[in-house]
Amino acid sequence: MTYVVRTGDTLFTIAQRFNTTVERLIALNNITNPNMILVGMVLTISSDQPAPQPPLDSEWCPRLTLGSRGSAVREVQQLLRDRGYDLGGIDGVFGSRTRAAVVNFQRSRNLSVTGIVDTATWQALGRQCQGPGISVCPTIRPGDRGSAVRFLQSLLQRLNYAPGPIDGIFGADTRAAVIAFQANNNIPTTGLVDQATWNALGVTCVPTFPDQDGGVVIPGQPDEGDGLNYTWQEIEGFRYLLATNESRYYRGQSVRITFRKRNITDQSVTLEYSSSQLFDFYISNQNGREIWRWSEDHAFLPVIREMILAPGESETIDIVWDQRNKSGNLVNPQNLTLWGTNKATGESVSVQFEVYE
Repeated sequence: MTYVVRTGDTLFTIAQRFNTTVERLIALNNITNPNMILVGMVLTISSDQPAPQPPLDSEWCPRLTLGSRGSAVREVQQLLRDRGYDLGGIDGVFGSRTRAAVVNFQRSRNLSVTGIVDTATWQALGRQCQGPGISVCPTIRPGDRGSAVRFLQSLLQRLNYAPGPIDGIFGADTRAAVIAFQANNNIPTTGLVDQATWNALGVTCVPTFPDQDGGVVIPGQPDEGDGLNYTWQEIEGFRYLLATNESRYYRGQSVRITFRKRNITDQSVTLEYSSSQLFDFYISNQNGREIWRWSEDHAFLPVIREMILAPGESETIDIVWDQRNKSGNLVNPQNLTLWGTNKATGESVSVQFEVYE
């Protein structure tokens, strides 16, 4: 089936009209810039083969913590109430009473008592969790670097431990925070972040995906030359995920970037944009100076537009950076920081990667 783009159409409105997704339209039509579809363009709406789904969609059993909101929280509350736990109303808000019920349930089932609804807690509540590939939690140790360390540091900070700066470097402060966390959770105080420590932190392991040689790729695994390098953050009802396809690139290698915002509440959210631009990206060097901005090389229609995201719905953009700076020159080998911005709210998240000679 095909469709001819009309005035006022966006990929989002077209996807809604034909009960499909923006990601599927992009995949079927090899669209490189979702913000710049043109009137008269003929789009394929469906095909005999399902469109490939990016691995970052594996949110079958979402990790829920204090402050989370939405239908998944409501489901957990109902499951806990059905088992006799008193948590107040079924309101979809992960508050202190819900956390207390989760803690009591975890203790009754001999689970890691974290107050976080992870995969093990979902499964104990009777929900079948699935996902692509296998799951592996990498063991990280002092001296390691990368997005897995940065993710660990952010988790420790949220739990009021003191890992030092969120810099992706497993130094003395991070080790001390790990040991303190292990001691408080009856885990051997090795200072190594092993499977037991990840479980106590409420992490549903790091997803892995087949590589070209038939092995597996662990996102963010230190010293690996391939695999997803990503960060995520929940801000004001949205879960933002920013990823590069690798954590280390040789000079001149294409950097593939994915940025996603997902409505994690149980209500539809209306986003208003001042133009046809939905996202922006920029990269800063190790001194913090901006060296490239995606929007500077693109034109956007100066029209106000609105987008409605239903509960659980997401909007994604995938772009490629050729490692050239604003002057058109290849960047020198160094550590770089990528920023992704939701243009409707101005919220940004960042992830680091390395360019080497």
